[in-house]
Parts: sequence; C-alpha cells; structure tokens
Amino acid sequence: MNITKDVINAIIDHAKREIPYEACGCLAEKDGIVSHYYELTNIDKAADHFSMDPKEQFAAIRDMRGKGLKLAGIYHSHPETPARPSEEDIRLAYDPEVSYVIVSLIEPDCSVKSFKIRNGVVTMEEINIIDHKKEPQIKIDAVKNCQGISCPMNLVYTKVELAKLRSGQVLEVILDDGAPAINVPLSASKEGHKILAKNQLTKESWSVLLEKA
Repeated sequence: MNITKDVINAIIDHAKREIPYEACGCLAEKDGIVSHYYELTNIDKAADHFSMDPKEQFAAIRDMRGKGLKLAGIYHSHPETPARPSEEDIRLAYDPEVSYVIVSLIEPDCSVKSFKIRNGVVTMEEINIIDHKKEPQIKIDAVKNCQGISCPMNLVYTKVELAKLRSGQVLEVILDDGAPAINVPLSASKEGHKILAKNQLTKESWSVLLEKA
C-alpha cells in the first residue's frame, strides 16, 4: 500500500481521540496512492470491536465517486491490543480487494499495519509512506504511480501525464527501483523537462519530481 504521511498521521490522531473505543473509517486512493481518509462513527462504542455508521459510510462512498477516488481500505484502531486482525476482524472482512489497516495504540509511537484478507487467510502487506513534505518548497500538481509498470510503458504513462500539465507545473512519478528509476527521469530530461528531485521511498521504490518544460 502506498499512503501519504498526512493520512497516516490523521488516522493515528483519530484513533487517539476515540480512546477508549475503537476508531474506524475508510481510505481512498487515486493512481494507486492513498491520499484521502474518512472518519466514521463507531456506533458500537466499544473497545474491542466496531460497526461503521451506514449513513456515513454511504456518504463517504458518494464523496469518493464525486472526486474520482476509489475505496482502498478500511481502517480501525486497537486501543489495547497489537496491530493484527482479531478473529472478528477476519470474519467480517467482506471484500478481499481492499486493505484492512489497523492502528495499535499499545506502543508509545503507535503501530500501523495493513493486511489483505481473503477467505479467512490473512496476508500482511508492505506500507510505503509517501512524504510530500520532504520537498516543502515544491508544489506538486499531479502524481502518477508507475510501480509494477516496466519500460517502455512507464515512459509512455509519464509522457501522457506531463502532456496534461502546463509549463512549470510539477509531476511526481513513483517508480520501481532499478531501470525504471534511471530511464524515466533520463528520458524526461532529454525531452526538456527538469528533474527537481529524486528520493528513494523504500528499497524498491523511488519518487521523481519533474517540472514540465
């Protein structure tokens, strides 16, 4: 899961505000990056389980559709237990396509983990935290996630996204380590675009900021 640091901080804050009860909500993505969250009411008001308010849940889905977002996951907190799915969490995991994110508050720094749950089988997934504030002086106008896309298609997708921007606007491209992280910025530079920054997010991914010529 690729998720912005702002969203991580926000769901941790939500979890702390709801103590002693479990907090819950939805996560939404665009271009493979979770950039929006929706705080929902836990109508059970319980410390060991949650039920999302149906009206709020439907309103969140409508808002996502209106903004061109996609439901990426469901999050909730564990005020007194580790960040791993309980038997009830597994039983109620109705959608195998979304991620189930758990915020545990038993550790001083809190713990956020993400899981896929399919037919009762739990698989932990890596969380890649994207911190746009690493480059606070640079305004990012668009983001394109090209992870898992090899050359030359990542070059094509980057060129298409740059074509949508005005001169001087900035595109952030998320790329796999290795050839993609080398070839995409090199190709963009040859076409006259400016490489503003290149940061390694994880051992397998890079963020490249391109200013359109």
